[in-house]
Amino acid sequence: MISGALKYPPFTPLEVQPFGTDILGFTIFAKVIQGFKYTFFIGLFLSSAQILCGLLFSVLSLYKLGTALLLPVFSYFDKLFTLIPKPFLLLLLIGPYYHVLLFSAEDVPPEANMEFMLIQLFVLFLVGLPNLVKLYHAELAFLFKQDFALASQTLGSSKLRSVRYSFKPQLTELILNLFFKILTQNLALFIYLAYFQLYLGGSLETQLDATTKYTVTMSNEWSGLIGQNINRLASTPWTVLVPLAFYGGLIFMLNGIKRALIGGMQNQSI
Repeated sequence: MISGALKYPPFTPLEVQPFGTDILGFTIFAKVIQGFKYTFFIGLFLSSAQILCGLLFSVLSLYKLGTALLLPVFSYFDKLFTLIPKPFLLLLLIGPYYHVLLFSAEDVPPEANMEFMLIQLFVLFLVGLPNLVKLYHAELAFLFKQDFALASQTLGSSKLRSVRYSFKPQLTELILNLFFKILTQNLALFIYLAYFQLYLGGSLETQLDATTKYTVTMSNEWSGLIGQNINRLASTPWTVLVPLAFYGGLIFMLNGIKRALIGGMQNQSI
């Protein structure tokens, strides 16, 4: 009941402030607030794992066994992933699980929801790792050719000690740059997945009437909110534009944090 008249969702932002409702009647503002923790912390966890594991494999690749085994493998997959666009690659790898784990509103096993999310994160992790290892390895190879590194090794310093202490300023700046770059890329990949209704955490299929079905994200993650309403952009634009504005604001804020951190480090080194 709005303004004394019986109406049905979706409601515009003028009817239900501040951002209106979706087709089921849930307020967009509540969904955005609920989905922030999934969007931010999933992206943070995934990017941190990629950064740390990429550095670990890069250090291992400095040794003979790593150079002979690890580096060729990561180089091969880096070239392969460069040839195949990541959105299509993710669609091929994650897509087969979609129909298996597409639930109805009456039967949603929570453990399957978590299983699907772990599968998605694992695939995203593997797809982003080879390029990170190559970038780290190139930077470490460059640093080991510098005069101070050669002098340190002549005096008996090990490669691992050089990485931990001698290269700490350079690697810290590199890690910060790569972290925010990878985090932004992962957030973009979330939207690509959501466009194909491969929402993080799985999907919930709701029967609106005898002929209409509506598939929604189970986690209310922001990219999922965009993807579930993208086909209704013309009729209910606020259901897409509001989460998209928050998404863009998050990326803009992350870039601002990166510039501030890098600028502070550079000022301290002067």
